[in-house]
Amino acid sequence: MNILIGFVTIVHVLVALFVIVLVLMQKSSEQGVGAAFGGGVTETVFGAGTTTALVRMTIYCACALLATTLILAVLHSHRGKGGGSLMQRSLATMPMAPAPQSASPFSSQPTAPTSPETVPATPATATPAPAAEPQPAAPPPAPEKKP
Repeated sequence: MNILIGFVTIVHVLVALFVIVLVLMQKSSEQGVGAAFGGGVTETVFGAGTTTALVRMTIYCACALLATTLILAVLHSHRGKGGGSLMQRSLATMPMAPAPQSASPFSSQPTAPTSPETVPATPATATPAPAAEPQPAAPPPAPEKKP
C-alpha cells in the first residue's frame, strides 16, 4: 500500500508541475506572466495552433491532477488499521485509568438527607455554638438645620 501511495504521490507532483508550466506558457490577453517566457515564442516553436493545443493539454492535465488527488485521498483513508478516524484510533490505543479502590466512587462526598426522618440526631454532649451578642441600635441621624 505504501509503495502505491508513493508512486501516485510522485505522479501527482509531476502532473502539478506540468500544469504550472502549461498555464505559464499560455498566451494571455494582457501578456502578463506569459510575456516572461517570450510572449509569442510558443507559437514560433510549436506552430500556429498551439493555443488550442495548450488549452486542451491543460484541461487533460487538470483532470489528471484531480484524479490523482482523489486516488491519494482514498488510499490514505484506507491505510492503517481499521480505517477509522485518527481520534478513534488514538482512543482505542490509549491506556485505561486504574479503577478506584473504594466500593462507591462518591464515598468521599457527604450525602444530603432526603427526608426529615433520615436526619441524624446531634449527640447530647455537643456544645451549642455561642449566640451572637445583640448590638445596640445606632441613634437616628440629627435633622439638618437651615439658616
